[in-house]
Amino acid sequence: MCLNFLNLCKRSSVRNIKKYFTISNVITAVILGLFLYNRVPVFFENNSLEGKPLLPQEYSVFNSPESELFPALDQRYIVIFWATWCGPCKVEMNRLQTSVNEGKIPGDKIVAINSFEEPAIVKKFVKENSYPFTFLNAPELGDQLKIKVTPTTLFLDKGVITQVSSGMSLVGIWRAEKFLRGAL
Repeated sequence: MCLNFLNLCKRSSVRNIKKYFTISNVITAVILGLFLYNRVPVFFENNSLEGKPLLPQEYSVFNSPESELFPALDQRYIVIFWATWCGPCKVEMNRLQTSVNEGKIPGDKIVAINSFEEPAIVKKFVKENSYPFTFLNAPELGDQLKIKVTPTTLFLDKGVITQVSSGMSLVGIWRAEKFLRGAL
């Protein structure tokens, strides 16, 4: 009796295992595994940046003949690390542009930094696109912070990184608006 029960359990569990190990399930698991393998280190690196102070430095500005001391220690900023080839970066920058145009965010509180490409490429992009925020020539800042993913958005409050997120965010623009209003 007990032996028949064990044989029945063994056969049904093998059937269940075969049912779940289809090609599509295996492919989905592999893709999910690769995604997590790439995202988990970024998540931990982002968390290690929160609370880190940035010392003010003089940087040249792509869309102005003047240089700028950044960050001002009495201000809040949204900093986006981006690249010209990054589609999600352009989506995030367009969202920020819309918020600036609607008066929800002051454009002078948004700083864009491209630490992945040559300055000539960035300068050409800035000249061809009219985003209402500051484009700093600060590739060393991306290296110093170990930014590896675009877009990466930092929230700076009085020179201290308070939040970091990488990739597109469904609530990122809402958080940016609240942060610059002082509600976050």
